[in-house]
Amino acid sequence: MRSKVIIIVFLVPFLLGAFNALSKDYYRIGQDYRSLAMGNTGITTASNSSALFYNPAAMANVFTWWVDFPMVQVDYSDDAEALYNTLQQGLDLESQDEQFDFMEDNIGKNPYARLNLGINGFANLNKKGFTIGGNYTYELIVDLEVRNASAPEIVAFERLDHIRQVGLSYPLGMGQLVVGLAYRTVDRQELSFTYDFIDATNQQDFPTLLDDGLKGFGTGYDVGFVYRTATAAHIALGGVLRSEVDLGDATGIPSQVDLGISMRQDGDLFRWILAMDMRDVTRNLGNEDQETGNKSIMRRLHYGTEIGIIPIDKTSSVFSIRGGYNSGYVSYGVEVALAHALVLGYTKYTEETGEYAGQKPSSRKVYYLSIGF
Repeated sequence: MRSKVIIIVFLVPFLLGAFNALSKDYYRIGQDYRSLAMGNTGITTASNSSALFYNPAAMANVFTWWVDFPMVQVDYSDDAEALYNTLQQGLDLESQDEQFDFMEDNIGKNPYARLNLGINGFANLNKKGFTIGGNYTYELIVDLEVRNASAPEIVAFERLDHIRQVGLSYPLGMGQLVVGLAYRTVDRQELSFTYDFIDATNQQDFPTLLDDGLKGFGTGYDVGFVYRTATAAHIALGGVLRSEVDLGDATGIPSQVDLGISMRQDGDLFRWILAMDMRDVTRNLGNEDQETGNKSIMRRLHYGTEIGIIPIDKTSSVFSIRGGYNSGYVSYGVEVALAHALVLGYTKYTEETGEYAGQKPSSRKVYYLSIGF
């Protein structure tokens, strides 16, 4: 009976959220393939080398020593895949007519790509959850949109981040309550521009991120907790406070508060995890225009589940199947893990690039590779 009540607690907000308008998400740093497959949850359930991006206290879910190198994650939209195929077949934009034809053929398309490359290290010092770790990550985002049929223009956003962070999780008492602390530095270079038919007529060069981008550097910290209840359902509650990161001329990272709840059912051959997060509880992100829905509470809810087959330890399995719900869309993914020696992951998710769910969905794929020990 208790398990049924717990499941209803998770499902009711999910069903309510399905009927609420949502709006465009943000370019969050360190979004990880596992969490994206699970609706971008992770406040209490993060258990891989991206845990520090979600909650430093969640590092208590890493029960071994782990050096993750290289870590490679590639995200791209269906429109980016189509553009890549076009480039493979040969694309010549030397003349103005060819540039105009390219713009007209791609009106309404939104090629998006993100590359994460880094090295991560974690060391579990006791089984109660005392873990130290860090990330050394480069993240590159390229987001394009071709719009305005009457006068085609390319709207572009590019960003390169170099992220370094260290943190620890520390259990109190018998280990039910774990607190975490993380310190982060971000070197950012970003560029936003519009290239229209007038620029093409005047044979203007495209701006480049390295030559024309805005630069910024800043530091910040996260303080988090995870409370692991002594119940058969392994219910966990968690939260994290993220400080603002001022990046000077570049776009800064606002402060926010995130909360999460999860449950875990263990078996000899299977493990089931169910999670729900509420991100940015204080609603610091988004503009003040109420018509866009940027301040919607439902926009901040994330739901996810994972079925692990042949568990390796308390949080990882040889095979994992995942699903989730985020921003009005379903996500899913799979993973094969040979302990930490080799991890292969795939995720399919959708990002809303308009002002409400269903307006301008961007379907994206994620491929992940990690080699470690």
